[in-house]
Amino acid sequence: MGELSPHEMPIPKRQEARSFRRPAIGPGALAGLLLAGSTAANLGQAPSDADSTRSPAVTAQLSAGEVAWGAATEIPPICSWASLTAAELPSLAIPLPRAEAVLRVAHARAIIGSKGPALPTHRPHACGIVLVKFKAARQVAVLRVETGREPEARRIIAARSDVAFAELDHLQERQFLPDDPRLGVQWHHATLDTFAAWDVALGNPTIRIAIVDEPFQMDHPDLVANTVPGWSVVTSAPVTQSAGANHSTLGAGMAAAVINNGLGVAGAANCAILPIHITGFTSEIYNATLWAATNDVRIVSASWSGADQETLNEAGASLRETVGGLLFMAGVNGAGLLGYAAQPDIWCVSMTDAADNLRSHYGDHIDFAAPGFEIHSTALQSGYQTASGTSYSTPLAAGVSALVLAINPTLDSAQVTDILKTTADDLGPAGWDRFYGWGRIHAGRAAAAARDTLPRIRWATRSGAGFTVAFDPNPALEFSLWAGPGTTPAAWMAVSNAMAGTVGALDTLTDPTPPPSWQLYRIKANRRPLGRSAP
Repeated sequence: MGELSPHEMPIPKRQEARSFRRPAIGPGALAGLLLAGSTAANLGQAPSDADSTRSPAVTAQLSAGEVAWGAATEIPPICSWASLTAAELPSLAIPLPRAEAVLRVAHARAIIGSKGPALPTHRPHACGIVLVKFKAARQVAVLRVETGREPEARRIIAARSDVAFAELDHLQERQFLPDDPRLGVQWHHATLDTFAAWDVALGNPTIRIAIVDEPFQMDHPDLVANTVPGWSVVTSAPVTQSAGANHSTLGAGMAAAVINNGLGVAGAANCAILPIHITGFTSEIYNATLWAATNDVRIVSASWSGADQETLNEAGASLRETVGGLLFMAGVNGAGLLGYAAQPDIWCVSMTDAADNLRSHYGDHIDFAAPGFEIHSTALQSGYQTASGTSYSTPLAAGVSALVLAINPTLDSAQVTDILKTTADDLGPAGWDRFYGWGRIHAGRAAAAARDTLPRIRWATRSGAGFTVAFDPNPALEFSLWAGPGTTPAAWMAVSNAMAGTVGALDTLTDPTPPPSWQLYRIKANRRPLGRSAP
């Protein structure tokens, strides 16, 4: 099939703007809470039918899940699979008023489930809990079931002749709408469904985005909370304040204007943003990208021409190899074919409008498309402005990438771009094409896909005098065991004497001396420094 010219492509209808809702527990909700001493619950044994949900663990740099150690009254045993259809099942249920102990633990951190596009009707629910009303009972009761198989257990229980109804203990959502007053003018959020992305996470200040340009207005009220000091490759000095340039200030707002601060507009992510000052030479963009790579800045946005330059591709490769980062550059304003060669370590972004029409050059260099025509963003003198250009598509794509990393910081650059590719709206010929690259980015689906990559605790159990947590292995990650007192710890401490091991295909960490009182365990996963192999 030959490529279509841009004006021949079908124009999809623009999506209507909508409010979004965020789980009441926020984007840091944890999965995999289990009672120590109970039967090991296998989080990996999800049923194969469409009603199954898998347990995404929390943001991987923070935790891969939690388990609890201790004992409490009114905690029923976990129902065996056979007991779900047996006459004894009502005796295993605890009426809700007396089930406070098990529910307190389950609700503290144990939220599993998915709301991604593949499972659009699924809502997060508590681990290992089914709510059931037996026809002969006056009250709704709690049954403990195998973690990870709650939907299947619910269906079996609901089919019993002595059951009036059975439900999962869903986490209900309070209505949340960002209070940025100009959000309605920013049509691109509806197109990219950033509202759904913000249901997963708003961002993470540990993920930093560099705007390579004249410095933006760093004290802009809608940027200042996300702004950190940058660098000038022109003067070889830190950049801690700047009255700004309009070009870079518009771009900074597209990437990371503060979300939900009651002011102006919203960027793609509440990630940290910083300026790297250049005047426009290839050598400066190269030096700026290398500075980012050596200062743990993983996302670089350079709204300049020159994406065909091999020098800049070398800089992008260094960013990728050093910190697992990505260099985004402009697809270039104008119309028609641009004879740029594709560079494997430069991610080039073309510009679309509210109807997904192409509004910039096309060519072999294009990797993605993003809104940039008549966008609304931050501007000089603490203002706001509508403008057009691939200069604004580029930081928007960079901001979505930063949001993906905020959800799972352990992802490398190839994993991030794979997520962007597989979740983009493929607007041109199937697969990659010269107009939209791999497609117009879709923040909502990208965020959901990033959430699905989070590592998961598979089971946890007593092991002699100790307590063992098993989880998916990953040679690119380093795992550690952390503990916190009570069911809602205010602080966490590393288990310094944790013992590493394996059980089958799973890795394990064991606390050899758990305390007798309640304690939660958390697995933290961090990216292994590049070049270091697993022991």
